Amino acid sequence: MAKRKITLAIPDSGPLISLAMGNALHLLLLVRPGVGLVVTDIVHFETTALSQRYTDGAQIADFLDQNRDRIAIMPTTIGKLALPEMKRQLLNGEKVQWGEDFGELSIIGFVKSARTFNPGEPTLILIEDDWFEDNTYALPGNMHLVSTSSFLDGLERRGVITSAREIKDLILSKRPGFRADYLVDREAQKIPQGTTWEESFRR
Repeated sequence: MAKRKITLAIPDSGPLISLAMGNALHLLLLVRPGVGLVVTDIVHFETTALSQRYTDGAQIADFLDQNRDRIAIMPTTIGKLALPEMKRQLLNGEKVQWGEDFGELSIIGFVKSARTFNPGEPTLILIEDDWFEDNTYALPGNMHLVSTSSFLDGLERRGVITSAREIKDLILSKRPGFRADYLVDREAQKIPQGTTWEESFRR
């Protein structure tokens, strides 16, 4: 039985930051027609309104703005609850009180709310830390987890890029804490056929 292809990609802020530092944000736009590219309202706020927090924050903000016709910004429950107060803090020049797990929680909330049936359509989640693996019990079963490093390796196998190593080295030169050896490519647990994502990106 053929594996189900990923039909929706949802980047987290961490991978966006790393891809920006590797001059590789454009790779996200190589999804095939019909494959959605989504950021949650929380991730969008973090990487635009708070872009000064990151070395390449302005590059991410410009990327999201210039490609707003390709990248959907999806509202989440946590965004509706937290964003008004954070926007007020930003407007008044106060320190924005940012929850450590806001981005991760917004993605889980979005994936759950977007389902019209169980388990739902396979959804690619780019990750950079152990949060998702440590909270597997709480994850929707249609989430396919891929680390940024494994994402780049997969694009190299697919022939989309010539060298994942070159991009990883560039990221490391700007972000020494980037986990180039963090290799995760875990299929969605509740999709009977299994899931695959590399074919969703065109060469």
